[in-house]
Amino acid sequence: MLNFDGRTPIAAFCGALMLAACATQAPSPPSVSVETVDSAASLLAPLSVPVATLSADDPGIQTLAKKLEGTAQVSFASGWERYQEDQRLKSALTEALIGSGAAGLLLLNVPCEGAGILDQYASGAATSDLAADVVRAAPLPDSQKTEALADVLTVARGWNAVNLDRPLKISGVHCDAAASAESNRTVIFWGMEQLASQESEKAVAAEARTPGVPARPHVWLAQASGSALSDIIPASGWLDLRDLPAKPAIAAWRAEKGLEVPALLGEKSWSADIVFRHTASTPAVPF
Repeated sequence: MLNFDGRTPIAAFCGALMLAACATQAPSPPSVSVETVDSAASLLAPLSVPVATLSADDPGIQTLAKKLEGTAQVSFASGWERYQEDQRLKSALTEALIGSGAAGLLLLNVPCEGAGILDQYASGAATSDLAADVVRAAPLPDSQKTEALADVLTVARGWNAVNLDRPLKISGVHCDAAASAESNRTVIFWGMEQLASQESEKAVAAEARTPGVPARPHVWLAQASGSALSDIIPASGWLDLRDLPAKPAIAAWRAEKGLEVPALLGEKSWSADIVFRHTASTPAVPF
């Protein structure tokens, strides 16, 4: 027998059930939008700080110096000693930290006797010699006799002349003179020659002032050039790796770029705290 709409009773009954089911069925959940994953470059580029010139008055250098105030020690990783950019960066950052009063000790990888001669000059000892003359004549390794060191020596002498209560001391690694520097001001360590084990260099640097007593907090500054950081820092500048957000894209970026610049790898004994990118690596000229 047909129903009024031409369907059999069974078909009509099934249709009614389907209609009822549709009427009582819970609404479908809203579609989940796929969040666009930002590239590491878009996340990191805003955190980088450009540096136009490697000088103490450059805004980027001033920002870096301000960020380092209160740090127990700032150390430069090795590998750039033979380049002008390394010498200029060390000079610029050191002069900025001296000028702000934050720096209390400059540590050099030189014999104690040579460092003592530099400290004597910086302390204001009467002499007609220029800082460049003192650097050239001091018993220092030739690699340490640089125009940058002479510039810092000039700045330190000027600072000490008018800040007798907050002098900038100069010392060699593990020399007795380092103990005379104020313990509550920042130590700047210009680094050492490359060690046989890359993993130990950062730890050794932390104890450059006092053996067996690592500086805390200790900031490890590495330098790089080439294309590894060009998507983050197009020109010269720096990036504080301690401030990076914990995102998978950034972790992947560090792992990939770390193949070219090992200091970028995270959670390693040699991991950089701050990385500085140079657009060039110009061989240093004899001083």
